[in-house]
Amino acid sequence: MIAILNYPLFPHETDRFHTVFHIREDEEQFLWSHHLEFHVLDLSQFMVKWKKYRRDVKQSPEWPWLMMLSAVDSRTKKIDEEMVRELEGVAMTEQEILEALEEWQNLSVDPENRYAYEMRLKWLLDQLSNIRGSREEGLKEGLKRGLEQGREEGIKEAIRKMIEKGMSAADIANLLDLTEEEVNERLKG
Repeated sequence: MIAILNYPLFPHETDRFHTVFHIREDEEQFLWSHHLEFHVLDLSQFMVKWKKYRRDVKQSPEWPWLMMLSAVDSRTKKIDEEMVRELEGVAMTEQEILEALEEWQNLSVDPENRYAYEMRLKWLLDQLSNIRGSREEGLKEGLKRGLEQGREEGIKEAIRKMIEKGMSAADIANLLDLTEEEVNERLKG
């Protein structure tokens, strides 16, 4: 699995932009499989490293691909011209990077591809909004039900205590603004 993020997933544990995880048995520490890995690539941390320590970053095999993903800031719609120039320089010697850059430009220029991308992004954002809205509705409904249930339990407890103190169902009903039947029902339940 490869997760490409634009935020640090483990900000307190590491400042590396590429971390790799394996599944190990808890006690004896043997691997589940040598073929199962989780790679986390943090573009925000990559940008910090790239701007400060370019030489160190260039030693990693994934750096041109991460530069390609980081060259455009989707939030501000700005292109990092310096990164693009460096990528173009790399593309002169690396055929894969050249092909990827050409494909990237073709996808960006073609209005149909751009429209399809924007519609997919809109759909994903709508789904996220729906999930957040549903979660908030669920929390509100759960809180409402919890308060109602708590109130009902409180009334039942108060009725039991009043009965123990020798009050009649009629007095309790009058005090709590209930009918005698409602008081007796709550005593049973």
